[in-house]
Amino acid sequence: MKIKSMLGLIILIYITVLVGCTNDDKGAKEKEYSYQDVIDVFESQNLKLAPYGMTGNIQTLNDVVPEMNSIESEATIYDSSLEYVYFYIFQTETAREAGVKEFNEKMKYAKFTTNPFLYEKGNVLTIYWASSKEKPLFNELIKSAIENL
Repeated sequence: MKIKSMLGLIILIYITVLVGCTNDDKGAKEKEYSYQDVIDVFESQNLKLAPYGMTGNIQTLNDVVPEMNSIESEATIYDSSLEYVYFYIFQTETAREAGVKEFNEKMKYAKFTTNPFLYEKGNVLTIYWASSKEKPLFNELIKSAIENL
């Protein structure tokens, strides 16, 4: 009987070790968001985005081309200057971090006519180009949208 108890205890320890050492892909995997995920949370904050294509040099970060949009609202209709938001959807959170570092290096000595506000979550970098540094029109709504991702 003592041998059966010892054998049972050894098997229980073995199973516990195996379960504890298995790689849980759901826990270890970084959350990856798609462009559609980002659009959906922006719409949930009543932010109306319009695709906005640009000519010339588009600023890629870590080899990712942004999805560029203008933000439409009554505030921007009455004010002639549009506000823009760029979405960089990287493969991983680590790639996004490298993209932010590259952005900061590129912008170190830049002179701006609009003001960049960066928001980061998972593999997504959002850059909001606001007309005003002191009173950006959509800052709080964008923060809320990113938090809801």
